[in-house]
Amino acid sequence: MSAVLRYRGPATTWTDALPVGNGLLGAMCHGGALADRVGVNDGSAWSGTVETEHVDPLDPQTVRAALADSRAAIAEQRFDDAADALRRVQHRHTQAYVPFVDLLVTTTPDGDGSVQDHERTLELPTATATTSFVLDGQPVRTATWASWPHRVLVHELVFPDSGVGTVDVSLETLLHAPLDGSSGAGAAAGAAASGPGDAVLLVRLPSDVWPPHDGDVPDPVRWDGPALEGAAVLRVVDEHDRPLTTDAASGPERVRVPARGTVRIVLATATTAQGAGRAPSGTAADAASVAAGLVDTAIATGIDRVRDEQRADHATLYDRFTLTLPEGDHADHATLMTDERLARVAADGIATDPGLAALLVAYGRYLLICSSRPGGLPATLQGIWNAALRPPWSANYTTNVNLEMAYWPAEVTALPETVEPLVTLVQAVARSGEQTAARLYDAPGWVAHHNTDAWGYTQPIGEGQHDPAYAFWPMGALWLLDPLIAHADHGADDAYVTDVLLPLVAGALAFVDAWLVTGDDGLPHTVPSTSPENHFVTATGAPGSVDTDSAMDLALIGMTVSAYRRLSDRVGLVPDPRLAALADALPPIEPGTDGAVPEWRADRGHAEPGHRHVSSLVAAYPGTEPLDESMAAAVARTLDARGDDSTGWSLAWKLALRARLGDTAAIGRLLPLVFRTMDGVDDEGQRGGLYRNLFAAHPPFQIDGNLGVVAAVAEMLVQSHRGRLDLLPAVPEVFAHGSVRGLVARPGIDVDVTWGAVGHDGAELVEAGLRARTPRALGSHVVRHGGREVLVRLDEVGVRVPVLFDAD
Repeated sequence: MSAVLRYRGPATTWTDALPVGNGLLGAMCHGGALADRVGVNDGSAWSGTVETEHVDPLDPQTVRAALADSRAAIAEQRFDDAADALRRVQHRHTQAYVPFVDLLVTTTPDGDGSVQDHERTLELPTATATTSFVLDGQPVRTATWASWPHRVLVHELVFPDSGVGTVDVSLETLLHAPLDGSSGAGAAAGAAASGPGDAVLLVRLPSDVWPPHDGDVPDPVRWDGPALEGAAVLRVVDEHDRPLTTDAASGPERVRVPARGTVRIVLATATTAQGAGRAPSGTAADAASVAAGLVDTAIATGIDRVRDEQRADHATLYDRFTLTLPEGDHADHATLMTDERLARVAADGIATDPGLAALLVAYGRYLLICSSRPGGLPATLQGIWNAALRPPWSANYTTNVNLEMAYWPAEVTALPETVEPLVTLVQAVARSGEQTAARLYDAPGWVAHHNTDAWGYTQPIGEGQHDPAYAFWPMGALWLLDPLIAHADHGADDAYVTDVLLPLVAGALAFVDAWLVTGDDGLPHTVPSTSPENHFVTATGAPGSVDTDSAMDLALIGMTVSAYRRLSDRVGLVPDPRLAALADALPPIEPGTDGAVPEWRADRGHAEPGHRHVSSLVAAYPGTEPLDESMAAAVARTLDARGDDSTGWSLAWKLALRARLGDTAAIGRLLPLVFRTMDGVDDEGQRGGLYRNLFAAHPPFQIDGNLGVVAAVAEMLVQSHRGRLDLLPAVPEVFAHGSVRGLVARPGIDVDVTWGAVGHDGAELVEAGLRARTPRALGSHVVRHGGREVLVRLDEVGVRVPVLFDAD
C-alpha cells in the first residue's frame, strides 16, 4: 500500500494543509510555491493557568441546595425545575488550546515567477510533508518534518545551485507581546535576533478564552490575567549546517538569504508551562533560552543525523502495524491525487478502492503518533493542530466521548506509548477533582465533568446559562479511566496497575459511592442523572435532560467496578469490599418496551430519535462485558432506531458497535458515509465525511472521527474482549481480501491475519499467527474463526506461532 497523500497545487484552506508533528509541536504545511505558510502549534500552548478554575468560585452550600432541589423535582417529575436547579451549580468554561506562530517563507525569484508542476505530498511512513514545483524552468522542492528525539521542526528548501532569487523567512503570531514590553514583530508580539540567520519571537498567551459556542460575549479573548509566556526560535543554515550569510535587509523580524542550494530552517518552541495541571514558571525569555538550546543542539548534532533519528523514531511506532487492502481496479488509480481518489470513492463506493480505507487507517495512526507522545499533553479535539484563537469547542478535552475515542486505537494498533500523556492528564484531573469532590459535594475521591483542559479543570461548565444535558455530568472520571484500563489489559506492567491505575480507580469509585442515593425501593441510584447531550420527552411533550439512572451512568459504574476487581486480583491486592460491591445492587440495564436499550431507567421517549450520541451503548463498546442474546438484540435495535447517518465521530462509534455485533451488512451501509467528501459542505449540522486532507468532519474537523475509525476497523478484524481471540469477526464484503499485521489483542498478543474472499458467511481465513508481546501473554489462548476453535500455546515472548485449525 502506498501510504502517501498527494495533491496538486498549494492548500487553499486549513483543511487542505498537511499535518506533521512530534507530539510536542505540530505544523500545518500549506505548500505554497512563492509564498508558503507553516502554521506552528506548541502542544503546551493553552490560555489561562491553573488559577483560572478558581475564578468566581461556586458556593458549596448553593451547590448542595441545588442538588437537593433537583432531586426533589425529579422525584415529582418536574424536569424543567430539576434542570433549572442544576444551572445553579454551573461554574464557567475550560480554557482553550491556542495557535502559536506562523512560519512564513517567501521566495522572490529573479525571473517572472512562473510556477508549474506544483505537487504536495504527505509521506506517512517518514512523517514528511513535501512540495515540488518548477520555478522559471528550475526544479525546487521542500520537505517539512518534526523530530521527537530532538524536539525541533525542520523546513528544508532545495533550490538549484545556480540560485533563483532570495528567500525571506519570518515569524508571525496572533498572540501578544510579553508584559515586560519586549518589542518587535508587529503590534502583537516581541521579537529579537540572537545571531546571524536567527529569529526569535517572544509571546504572551491569552489569560482567558471563551468558547465560540457561547456566542457574542464582551472581550471573548482576554489578556489581563495570569497566563503562559513562550517563544519560537529559528535559525537558517545550509546543507552543512552552517548559518547562511544573511542579506543586509535581514533584521529582528526577518531573515533573508539567497535562494540557492539547500536552505534549512530549524525551529523550536517553548512555553512556561510545566506539565498537565501544574502552575507555569518562568518568562518568555526563559522559554526562548530553552527553544534556542534545542535549536543549538540539533544543529550541533547535524541535521542529517537528526533526520535519520527522526525517521527511525517515527518508524519504531508507525511500522508496527500494517493494513493491506486492494488498491482498486481503475487503470488510472496510481496517478490520482488523494482528493480525486476520495471524490471517486464518494461517488462510486469504497468497493471500487478499498485501499483508501487502509490509507485512512494508516493516517489515523499517524495523526495519533504526531499528536500524543511522552512528555506532551494528550491529543485535543483537533489533535495538536489549531489556527484559531477561539477554536471550535475550545479544541479542549471533551470527556463525554471524544477524548476517550481518541485513544481507542492506541492499544489495538500497537501505539501504547501514545497513552502516556493521557495518563498524566488524568492524574492531574484527579488531583483537581479531589478538591472539587470535597468542596462542592462533600465527597471523598475525585470527580470530573463534561470538559477538561491542560490545567485539569473539573467543575460543571456553563456559566449558569447552559443545558444540563451536557453541562452537568459527574461521571467523567469513570469514562476517562476506560482507556487507562485498556492500557493495562493490553500489556502494561503490574507496576502501572498497582502504582498508577488502581489508586485512580479507587478514588473515582469512592466518589461514586458518596454520589449514589438510596431510593424508596431501597436500591442505590444515580440522581440527578444525564445522558450526555441527549434529551427525553416528558409527559407534557417537552424535552427533558435530567432524570434518574441513565444507562451510561450504570454501565460506567459496572465497567469500572469490574475492572477494579479484576486488576486487584491480577496484582494480588484485596479491593475495598464496599467499592468492589458498588455495582451489585444497581438497577440492571434491560431492553425497553421498544426492544432498544433505554437511555434512562424510566424508558422515556426520545426527543431526538436520531441523536449522534449512543451513550446508552457504552457497555457494548468499548465495554468488554459479554452481551447475552437479548442485550445484543437491544443494542442492534438502538442503533437501528438512531439511524446510520451522523457526525464523523458518531459514525466511527456506530461502526465499532456494529463490528462488535458482527453486523457486516450495517458496516457496509456506514462506510460510504465515512468517505463522503466535505467539499462545498457547510461546517454546521450533523453530516460526517472527510475534508480534502482526510481530516474527519464533525463538522467542523474533530480528530476523534479519524481515530475512532481506526479502532472500528481493528474491531472488524480481531476481537479479544470475550476471553478469547476472534479472528475476522466482522469483515465487510467491500474489503474483498487483504491482510493485517501487528494488531494487538488482550492480554498483549500481536496478531497477523490474511484473508481471502469475503462473502455473506464472512471472510475466508488464509493464514494467521500470534506472538506474545510480554510474559503476561504466555500460555494457552482460545482462538476462533467461522465457528471453529483451536487452542494456541505461546511459550516464548516474540516468537510467532501459527494458528492452525483442523481441516473440516
